[in-house]
Amino acid sequence: MPTKIQFNSESLLNLKFDKNVKGYDAYQVDVALDRVILDYRFYESFYREAKEYIAKLEKDVKRLADEGRKKDVELAKYKNRFDGIKDDSNVSKENLSLLRRIDKLERELYAHGVDPNKIK
Repeated sequence: MPTKIQFNSESLLNLKFDKNVKGYDAYQVDVALDRVILDYRFYESFYREAKEYIAKLEKDVKRLADEGRKKDVELAKYKNRFDGIKDDSNVSKENLSLLRRIDKLERELYAHGVDPNKIK
């Protein structure tokens, strides 16, 4: 199968065949039609490959859009969770001691089999 297209609309329109007693030279017409058939096979192959590639891309786009929506939901959860946290410019020793205390309490909950992230 050729990888180059042999005809375009203008070259097909301008095809000329030698005339003989019965009309046009049958051999020239057959050769031209064989070349047209090769072009059609190329077009069909290209169309099939393009259609498969487009289907694959559409599937990828849908998958990525779904992943994006999931990430947006997850981001919204984290934004909601961290809205109450103070600005880090006001960090003090008291805040650090509170964080250490929270860490100890969470470790104790884990030790008793309770996940503190699931407590509402």
